[in-house]
Amino acid sequence: MIRSFFLISTFCIYSMSCNDQSRTTEAEPASVVFVNDTAGQKVDVQLNGKPFTSYHYKASLPKPVLFPLVTTSGKTLTRGFPIDPQPGERVDHPHHMGHWLNYGDVNGLDFWNNSDAIAREKLKDYGKIVHSEIVKINQVEGSLTTKSAWQSTSGESMLKEITVFKFSQKGNTRIVDRYTTLTALQDISFKDNKEGFFGVRVTRAMELPSKKPAIFVDAQGNPTEVKVLDNTGVNGNYLSSEGLEGNDVWGTRAEWVKLFSTIDGEAVSITIMDNPNNVGYPTYWHARDYGLFAANPLGQEVFSKGKEVLNFALKEGESVSFHYRMLIHNGSVLGPNDINKFSLVSSKYKSYFDGKDLSKWIIPENNIWWSIEDKILKVKSGPKQKGSTLWTKDKFDNFRIRLKFKFGSGTVDSGIFIRGDNPRNPQVQIGISGSLKRDMTASPYIPKQGYPKEAMLVKELLKQDDWNKMEVEAIENRYRVWLNDKQVMDYSLENANLVGPVGLQLHGKREMEIWYKAIEIACF
Repeated sequence: MIRSFFLISTFCIYSMSCNDQSRTTEAEPASVVFVNDTAGQKVDVQLNGKPFTSYHYKASLPKPVLFPLVTTSGKTLTRGFPIDPQPGERVDHPHHMGHWLNYGDVNGLDFWNNSDAIAREKLKDYGKIVHSEIVKINQVEGSLTTKSAWQSTSGESMLKEITVFKFSQKGNTRIVDRYTTLTALQDISFKDNKEGFFGVRVTRAMELPSKKPAIFVDAQGNPTEVKVLDNTGVNGNYLSSEGLEGNDVWGTRAEWVKLFSTIDGEAVSITIMDNPNNVGYPTYWHARDYGLFAANPLGQEVFSKGKEVLNFALKEGESVSFHYRMLIHNGSVLGPNDINKFSLVSSKYKSYFDGKDLSKWIIPENNIWWSIEDKILKVKSGPKQKGSTLWTKDKFDNFRIRLKFKFGSGTVDSGIFIRGDNPRNPQVQIGISGSLKRDMTASPYIPKQGYPKEAMLVKELLKQDDWNKMEVEAIENRYRVWLNDKQVMDYSLENANLVGPVGLQLHGKREMEIWYKAIEIACF
């Protein structure tokens, strides 16, 4: 007889401060029902009275998984094989099941590719994740907390895993927030490897149409043939936050990627979203046309073709946490603006100038340069053309600033100081470079060194007579810039200063005017 219990929770998700876990846009209350089927070794999850997913933890599985993932209209977006095989689907890569989180090289052991297809004599090269406990089912937050151990196949525990799944819904968008903390029980190496990390294997209709067979070799050298199948009804495609589509997404970085298709005439999609607090943000994407959809922040050497090396490691007793968000949507096409409403970045922004005052900034003495008119911060040269910088009172390490600017009169030479003004900090230029005598908007300027890299596409994107939108991100020593919603610059500065204020610059020895508004900063 199946022993089960039901827990119903109603909850709303709300915004929090930068130092707290971020939440999605405000969602209507969702009824969450958990059914703990101890005999079947799974916990079923229902949202608003309809099946959504189940947490499977059978000892026979090489890792716990969420399976299936079902839309509000009842369409299953995950492949059935190997848990519940369906007619007409591929039966390759038996380690791809529902949604999971693991990796291809942990102290030399392959956790990613382990399955019941591995020959017994080869199991010594693989690892498994063994569920040990349902720690808590929270009826207030709609969350499921689990405990597992990452083990060698001989049973040696290497990592302790605590995962919190939070389930919610906004309209036709079902949301999974996964918070996973890994604690090292011995010194642990995650050597750069393409096989990882936060994965989903989708149903046939969400694959990209394939015209030829392919063979993929895993980290242990085992070939897997992916055969050509009938493409009727197969119309999946990828879209990344950087604007890339299809197979161009594989091996690139992005804050989020959407895999979308139509099933029986209805638009459906799965979107995976990275968190700027995660290691390796923004993650690389291991997104294959045959239906493997994964975020992999740890395989940087592989995806960058040797330009970057991470080889992430933990000492015994150290921990690392990851937070990913997954959107399961149906009934309409989620565009980039719709997806960004759920962003784990956008939810962290705080206003630093909303058109009212400069209370979060250090106003220069004898200020004649910075004024507020009609909710706009207007910046204008003084009679002696003396320069000025407006600094935030706060200091930042990892952050993103977004604002709007508009060129005024004169030769505009302005910019954003990142973490102070010493030579180990870049400034992001806005307007004409005094040294180069041409527009270098969105390019990094290093004091006493000049411009190490020039931003792309600025001529096509920059508006000379209207408002422009700019976002600048600083994550450790890596700097990225977006101009009018298009990424135009990605630069890393060795030995960068990693803490300091943000500054808006009015360059001296110029007759100029520039306007700013809607200044917001997100700290990570």
